[in-house]
Amino acid sequence: MRKGLFITLCVAVAMVMPTAKSHAADSATVARASWEAGIAAYNNKEYAEAVEAFESIVAQGKASADVYYNLANAYFKLGQQDATASRPFAGGELGRAVLNYERALKLDPTMDDARYNLDIAKDMTNDTEAVPESFMRRVWRAMAGAMTTNGWTVLSLSSLFATLMFALFYLLHGAIVVRKVAFFIALATLVLFVVATALALTQRSVAAEKSQAVILANDTTPVHASPDSGSKIIRQPSQGVTVKVARTQDEWTEVRFADGEKGWVRTHNVEII
Repeated sequence: MRKGLFITLCVAVAMVMPTAKSHAADSATVARASWEAGIAAYNNKEYAEAVEAFESIVAQGKASADVYYNLANAYFKLGQQDATASRPFAGGELGRAVLNYERALKLDPTMDDARYNLDIAKDMTNDTEAVPESFMRRVWRAMAGAMTTNGWTVLSLSSLFATLMFALFYLLHGAIVVRKVAFFIALATLVLFVVATALALTQRSVAAEKSQAVILANDTTPVHASPDSGSKIIRQPSQGVTVKVARTQDEWTEVRFADGEKGWVRTHNVEII
């Protein structure tokens, strides 16, 4: 009886496996077709169709850094294409562009084009009260974005290994000149190890960030002093402003801006990166 049950289970698994593979292949085919349709629509300046195609890939769970990057470009171009002279990005396209540039960089921090376009998009927001980013912070961010977390981790471990090897040369070699050279090389690789480790941790913290969000609206979003539409409006950021989510209460979300100010917005007006 047990043998019969075992055979039945094997047959069932054998029948399910091709079906699962077939579904995976179908899903990949659909995603590929959507990608090609999105690229073709973008090249033909049919930005609404491009947005629809790239969004369908995201909805399928097949999004990548390239998908988010092209989706952001499509939103940005759509906002410019449909804009009136007085109200560019009237359909909320700027906020969606910022959101997807951020998502692309979260998956691939080395994507320089996405970072460049993100800076252009952010310049079009009204977040004038934010604390300016210091020069050293910009440099550190640029350095961290030069490689992925795995890249910095590999460099960190490699430099640690080199430090140990040259330290052994310093301790065990008999020639004074060799020992001096080994000492300074070990010191340099030790510094490299510390810097690479810090940059790896920076990239890892960015990738693990779950509270960063983007304001999404067709125009501006009222920020209230308390989770009540009748409370005082303390700020009115435009679409595309980046915030951090503190907590959610019913249909309200408390957010914190770059300058430290906190307030409450409707939950549908923010989206986690």
